[in-house]
Amino acid sequence: MNDAAHRRAVVVSRNGIDIVTELLTEVSAGHARVKLSHAGICHSDIAAIASGTITGPAHIGHEASGVVVESRIPGLDAGTRVVAYATDAYATHVDVPHDRIVVLDPGCSTLDAALAEPVACVIGAIEMLPLADCSEIVLVGAGFMGLLAVRHLALLGHAVTVVEPIEARRAVALGAGAVRALHPDSVLSEYPSGTAIVIEATGSAGGLALAGDLVAIGGTLGILGYHQSENGMRTVPMERWNFRAMSVLSLHHRSAERMMRWIDRAQRSAAQGGIVPSEFVDAYFGLSDAALALAMTPADRAPVKAVLTFQ
Repeated sequence: MNDAAHRRAVVVSRNGIDIVTELLTEVSAGHARVKLSHAGICHSDIAAIASGTITGPAHIGHEASGVVVESRIPGLDAGTRVVAYATDAYATHVDVPHDRIVVLDPGCSTLDAALAEPVACVIGAIEMLPLADCSEIVLVGAGFMGLLAVRHLALLGHAVTVVEPIEARRAVALGAGAVRALHPDSVLSEYPSGTAIVIEATGSAGGLALAGDLVAIGGTLGILGYHQSENGMRTVPMERWNFRAMSVLSLHHRSAERMMRWIDRAQRSAAQGGIVPSEFVDAYFGLSDAALALAMTPADRAPVKAVLTFQ
């Protein structure tokens, strides 16, 4: 492959991914070309491919970092390490507009920078919760997003109890700063009257149901999980939720301006040893193995977080 071409993963059908070589075009004004170092595999992409929601040909991937190799952005030079908040990041190169680039702190690795976007989602989510009078937070689900939330909350000084069925992930949650890690089968007896703040981070119907059952009267349920299975349809016990006078918050955001601000905070936190998302990465793939990296795997065998590397 020469400097005028790049490789990318293209979704061509349900569970069908091709690796193609494409010619690079001229960089547009106000954009920079970034040679990627890493790209995080987001579970929302895995689920969308498996369900057939994404129909080919499609370019996806939004967690990425690398080095600027060509720039038409004033003040941004070639050689600068950046977070590239792109929408086609399962590729060796991406062209990114000026308002979707964050220059890295010297202390932030490109691996941690690639995962600044999910950390940013967690930072924004936690800011939505009424935590001023909260003595304990219960978090249901210790996947990647749940573990990031545990780490962020622990750094803020909160006592977090994690609910997770997989023993190995309960251990990781304790290492991330949780004060307790419980199996779902035992948690309801621990909270007979519920608790004030519950965060659901599973994206599953069962996890949402359990999280709702744990909310006390007048409490808050924050939904961090991204619900895609069964087309995102969920059945909830509204009579019970109404009686409890619960507040139910979607902890998701769609403001690009805020996301870029949180991405900057995320990479600065990693540089200072705060939220270091690479600590939860347990699988690495080359671009040629993108189909394997993006395959749906049962939770008890799936990696906590997989990353594509372009080194």
